[in-house]
Amino acid sequence: MNRSSVLLQAAYAACRFLIQERDLPALLQGLCDRLAGHGVYSSALVVLLDQEAGGMITAETGLGEHITPVMGELREGRLPDCGARVLQSDSNEAVLCAACSCRLCSMPGEPVSSLAFCAPLRCSSSLSGFFILQLPPSIEPAPEEAAIVTELAEAITQALRQLFVFEAVKFREQELKQAEERYELALHASQAGLWDWNIKTGEMYTSPDQWELLDYREGSGNPATARRFIHPEDRERVLALLNEHLAGSTEEYRIEYRVREQNGEWAWFLDRGRVVERDENNMPVRMTGTHQNITLQKRQEQALAVVQQQLHDAVDVERNFLQTVIDSAGDPVMVIDLDFNLLLINQAAALLVRGNGEIETLQGRKCHQLFCGAGTPCQDLRFPCPVTEIRNQQQPATLIHNPYHGNSVNNTFELEVSPLRDGQGQLYGIIEVARDITDRLRIEKELRDSQSHLYRLAHHDTLTGLPNRLLFRDRLTQSISKAERNRTGVAILFLDLDRFKNINDTLGHDVGDALLVEVAVRLQRQCRQSDTVARLGGDEFVFVLEAVGNRKDAAVVAEKIMAALAEPIAAKGHALSITTSIGIAIFPGDSDEIEGVIKCADIALYSAKEFGRSNFQFYRREIADNGRRLQLDERQFREAMQSGALRLDYVPQYALNGGQLVGFESQIHWNHPQMGRLLPDAFLAAAEECGMLAAVSLWGLEKICLTLQSWQEQEAGCVPIVVPITSRQLLDPDFFPLLEQLLARYAISPGLLMFGLREQAVADASAQELEVLGRIGRLGIGLAVDDFGAGRCSLVRLQQVAIRRLAVNRQLLACVPADQQAATLVAAIIALAHTLGLTVLADGVEQEEQLVFLRAHGCDQAQGPQLGAPLAGEKAFVLLQSRAKGG
Repeated sequence: MNRSSVLLQAAYAACRFLIQERDLPALLQGLCDRLAGHGVYSSALVVLLDQEAGGMITAETGLGEHITPVMGELREGRLPDCGARVLQSDSNEAVLCAACSCRLCSMPGEPVSSLAFCAPLRCSSSLSGFFILQLPPSIEPAPEEAAIVTELAEAITQALRQLFVFEAVKFREQELKQAEERYELALHASQAGLWDWNIKTGEMYTSPDQWELLDYREGSGNPATARRFIHPEDRERVLALLNEHLAGSTEEYRIEYRVREQNGEWAWFLDRGRVVERDENNMPVRMTGTHQNITLQKRQEQALAVVQQQLHDAVDVERNFLQTVIDSAGDPVMVIDLDFNLLLINQAAALLVRGNGEIETLQGRKCHQLFCGAGTPCQDLRFPCPVTEIRNQQQPATLIHNPYHGNSVNNTFELEVSPLRDGQGQLYGIIEVARDITDRLRIEKELRDSQSHLYRLAHHDTLTGLPNRLLFRDRLTQSISKAERNRTGVAILFLDLDRFKNINDTLGHDVGDALLVEVAVRLQRQCRQSDTVARLGGDEFVFVLEAVGNRKDAAVVAEKIMAALAEPIAAKGHALSITTSIGIAIFPGDSDEIEGVIKCADIALYSAKEFGRSNFQFYRREIADNGRRLQLDERQFREAMQSGALRLDYVPQYALNGGQLVGFESQIHWNHPQMGRLLPDAFLAAAEECGMLAAVSLWGLEKICLTLQSWQEQEAGCVPIVVPITSRQLLDPDFFPLLEQLLARYAISPGLLMFGLREQAVADASAQELEVLGRIGRLGIGLAVDDFGAGRCSLVRLQQVAIRRLAVNRQLLACVPADQQAATLVAAIIALAHTLGLTVLADGVEQEEQLVFLRAHGCDQAQGPQLGAPLAGEKAFVLLQSRAKGG
């Protein structure tokens, strides 16, 4: 059989298949199989491109191993050259591909090249493509083969178009069916019946399950055959509305009416309908609508109306009661909504209205019209509008108005204004209570004038005019509060005149008084505006210096005071030369409480007197109160722990690179009622002597563990706390067992604890102490050497103890950077510690210059007055929370 006959048979088989198949993928694949399956063509490829969706549909037969590279190029958007050409051409004719560079027309690796036909498939504006038929190798095409391929392409195109039309019709039928189902479900859910009325024939279609609702013809009179019928009072209205709609006067027929049921009761129905078809004379032909039983809804509406009427009556009763209550109030009371409408007003407020209107006529009118005669709300910034103030602030406010609204009333009124909210919490008005405070303000002014005079008498020294002891304590309290906020220091300088009693006794009290007046003048000249100088009594004076950074600042002021008083003083004709002794204490370094720092300054003044007068002394812990130390016993220790006299503070530690909070150092101190503030060196020895060392150690460690656990539970982001310990504690046989018990009792990580020992204690540690330190380290608790640089600890000993951090000696750091030798030694300590892999902390930083020096030499951490004062546990937690939030 020649090629033309085979080709025609294959084309015929393909056309028959196109007529029968309705599934797109099966149609394309079956087409390829029939064209390449009988030896007519060696391979067939169909490609359809969806321009709108950007997709592609393909089918192939006979490509074999070449399908992978071909599909790869198609997915990348590269079409075969012949396919691209026929799509770009306006012709629908098939083209013969010869010497084409694409993979289909010249298969790589084939021994003999073959030819191929390519024809376009133009289904629609958004869907087009092509198919390629490859001839077997060395086969020449028949003369009429191009025409047959062209006709085949047209047949494929028509089949695809019909297939898409069929799919569209099928899709619309499904949509219509779904719409009908939804409509039926909606009608069923609403319990409505559907009716369709042929007006010409009188025929009416009704929903099968609702037909009886529409049957309300009157019966024959026989109760057994009685049917539903419209209520006589509604029948005329139903017919009238129906006729109006049939005549075209209304767009919709809608009416509610009553129908008598077979049981004799009346049911309510709602009819809705519309003329959907008219003839050439505009006469109605067809009308469609719904018929719904709304009896339950009507009953609910009637019940609701009854309830609303009852509520309305109750509101009227309550409103009358409320009016009676507010009328009994002597002060003006009003309720105003957000649109400035008066909702309620009492008799006292009505008397202030211009014209004194009746309450019934005032309600519902604008408040600014009634009281101010203004068309707009009050704009006077001195007297804010109460409604505007509550709308902006959303909370109660107290306002002062003078005059109050108007009506020739010039008295001053205080307005207590509160927001008025509905049941959902939404603001809808204000409640305003006014009170005439004119007399109160007058009396208060008279009292202030009197109190000002009394205050000066009570708070100032009558002789010198300086603040007295009472005002001094108030000023000191304020200065300490400011220092706590700004993390600065306060210096208290106690001074008295040396041998002042001799002047009084020999020259008389009038000379002594004149001397004190001149001394007060000279002291005030040395006082900054922010500082305070006061006279405590006799020849005792006190300075309060704010924003003191270190002891050097206080020493400068003390030297100026001594120099100012060293000049001879003329008093009542006498030239007097005097000197003064000064005691100095620093808050919070010496004490973080008012009584404590006053006590420290007093002790320092005693020390200055002991040193021979005409000098100043700073408070030192070793100074005995009144020249003696109190004996400490077990009872005092137990009372201190129970009463809170024994306390823990926390010194914040910061990273020098970045400024982050990296830890705290705990400081235990005793606010002794007689000896003032005592640090551990002053009482641990006594605790050991009276058998209370273990109890004090347990108390401190338990407080710290409890604090850490509380911080962890509140997710504050804990940092390690350094706990200073002594050799006495290490040698106490109960210390380590107590430590293990605490770690087991409190859910904290041992890594949050670090024990700090002084360098000398580490250097002199015995074998027993080293063994305890090793056991502590194995628990996971860090070890640190404090006060490094003041002792003689060897590098071998540092490695034996497994130290993690060194703290530079405070006295050594105090000389930096002015003292070059000290600066060199500190730099060497930092370098040594880093060589050993240890962290370095600078303790006692008081100046910004020290921070600059430490950063320049790579110091890791620092603490001291320049960075932050010791904090109580609550304030330390606030600082920790600030760190966790990025503060």
